Amino acid sequence: MGSFANKVKNFIEQNELLSEHDKILIGVSGGPDSLALLHFFVSLREEMNLHITACHVDHMFRGEQSFSEMKYVKRICSEWNVPFIGKRINVPEEMKIRGGNPQSIARHLRYRFYEEIMTELNIPLLALGHHGDDQMETILMRLTRGTSVGASGGMRVKRSFANGWIIRPFLCLTRSEIELYIEQNRLKPVFDPSNKKDVYTRNRFRKHILPFLKEENPNVHLHFQQYSEDVHDDDDYLSQLAEKASSSIMKRETDRVSFTVSAFLQLPSPLQRRCLFQTISSFHLDGQSTNLSSSHIRKAIEMIKGKGATRKIDLPGHVQIIRSYDSCIITLRRERTGYSYFLEIGDTVTLPTGGYFSMKEGICKREDRTKFLLPHNTKFPLQIRTRKEGDRIRLKGNGGTKKLKSLFIDEKIPSFLRDEWPIVTDADGEILWVPLLRKSKFEAPVDGKYFILQYKP
Repeated sequence: MGSFANKVKNFIEQNELLSEHDKILIGVSGGPDSLALLHFFVSLREEMNLHITACHVDHMFRGEQSFSEMKYVKRICSEWNVPFIGKRINVPEEMKIRGGNPQSIARHLRYRFYEEIMTELNIPLLALGHHGDDQMETILMRLTRGTSVGASGGMRVKRSFANGWIIRPFLCLTRSEIELYIEQNRLKPVFDPSNKKDVYTRNRFRKHILPFLKEENPNVHLHFQQYSEDVHDDDDYLSQLAEKASSSIMKRETDRVSFTVSAFLQLPSPLQRRCLFQTISSFHLDGQSTNLSSSHIRKAIEMIKGKGATRKIDLPGHVQIIRSYDSCIITLRRERTGYSYFLEIGDTVTLPTGGYFSMKEGICKREDRTKFLLPHNTKFPLQIRTRKEGDRIRLKGNGGTKKLKSLFIDEKIPSFLRDEWPIVTDADGEILWVPLLRKSKFEAPVDGKYFILQYKP
């Protein structure tokens, strides 16, 4: 055990994964890797005064067999004097409700349970048994299917999670080293039969690709791990630059992020890609994966750069990017529905878009694009609504009449805003005002006491 333990301890020290008296939650499936990890921490517990807790999730894929594995892990923990927390999560039933990949759903629910325990028990560290072979498989799989630069670096040795960190102390080891440790310490792990099925991509890489690489270089896993750490270091630095760039050109609102195309295209290409990736990912902070790859980002940038007044692209995770003239928004796809509200004197109306109208009596001595002065003969109630086919406004001054469709085009209003732009009419349906854009000839003259309709976007 000496060389094994020293290797892991050195890796822990180099990456600053542990300190004395730390509280650690250990994910234990009962398989070789996680059982070896639990055993290693038990052996380290007294030396470093660690407080360890084991956690097991039965995903209920294999009925009584997987349930018996949970009971087995519980018994091992009892023998080793380790507090145990277990939970059965009916993933097959969840799949019926939400659909999707069973492994992805199981992972999402498992990590959510980890997060709950860490928060409830104030445990800052979650230790997982991923090793160097797992790292190789992850990197190769992601590069093969296409992914972002950061994700191509595989699993991080340490990353933020819940109220603390996920740590992976075994990334310095191979599967063979763990198997030898298990044999030397007479451990009896359980084996998931699905790990041998070629139907899973990871298993195919494990059985057919890794043996070839190890034959070429028995220490190839160390090179993959160094590559991973280099990629993540570069990725962290690029992310900092992108956050700074995003804050200067992007405006975040309740349900969207907007920016000008011209400002975006002035960024270097790596920052363009990273800004988009970070912004799109920010719409999914609940742990759900967007399955966003580098090819999605490149296609989005091609769309933003492309010709045409209005273009859009749909991305994984229900995210949509819409470009109209020099404006661009990133938002979640949703059905855009119209609205209609009536407004009497003294009322306030809040719109679904976040803006609001208020009306009160007062004096206005100068022209204001956010206010409309209502003449005494205005027919109430006013109506605040979205546009309709054929809408026309009789413009103030000598502007004649104009279709709202033409008005929006002339003012270069992005298409995604036109269907939710507020229109103000009187009780007869006469359009009085298109806020912030144009007023009708029915507005009262400035410098008098009137009912003032004000719009705050």
